[in-house]
Amino acid sequence: MYTGVTPSKLPDKIPAAVDSSPHACFALTESLEICYCNSAWDQFAQENYAEPGALAASVLHKPFLQFVPEDLRLVYSDIFQRARTLGRMQSLDYECSSAEVFRVYRMQVYPLKPGCGFVVVNSLVIVQPHTRAVCEPDNACYRDNNGLIHMCANCRRTCRVSTPATWDWVPAYVAHPRRDVTHGVCPFCREYYYGAYLAPKKLTG
Repeated sequence: MYTGVTPSKLPDKIPAAVDSSPHACFALTESLEICYCNSAWDQFAQENYAEPGALAASVLHKPFLQFVPEDLRLVYSDIFQRARTLGRMQSLDYECSSAEVFRVYRMQVYPLKPGCGFVVVNSLVIVQPHTRAVCEPDNACYRDNNGLIHMCANCRRTCRVSTPATWDWVPAYVAHPRRDVTHGVCPFCREYYYGAYLAPKKLTG
């Protein structure tokens, strides 16, 4: 079974249930460096990110927050800090949909003994067909003066350049990895998923 690293490099003994879990699990050092991925991680990465850079071999030994959009780094840092301070599991739901289906995952952060980091379990809690109105890709509508498309890091909806409060579902932008996308958090996700962590963001435009 692929674990990515030898047991001696793990922050603590990884329970067999985690190693064989059908859910994508990973472990972090106390400094939040990725040091372990279970065998389900690569399937999760391929379904949600569809690029080699998300596979276990590419993320191991790198800072976890490196893979988190800047707008959400404080959120995730706070969750790990709470888990360590309180000494118990902390959880957060997040959306990670594909172009074809709506998906919500639950991230559960389990603190290991002090100094030994964390185990994180990502389990799928909702999967269903999309019900959002579909919009077609339109450079005039969605591409800014720098040629970038602004996509929500959580729900993957795309911001209209002329009306920043409006975010549309454009599955053509989600279907394949793009280098012309910059990520933020849309107003809905900011309030619904991260309201306990993030202050409302003033819109400009």
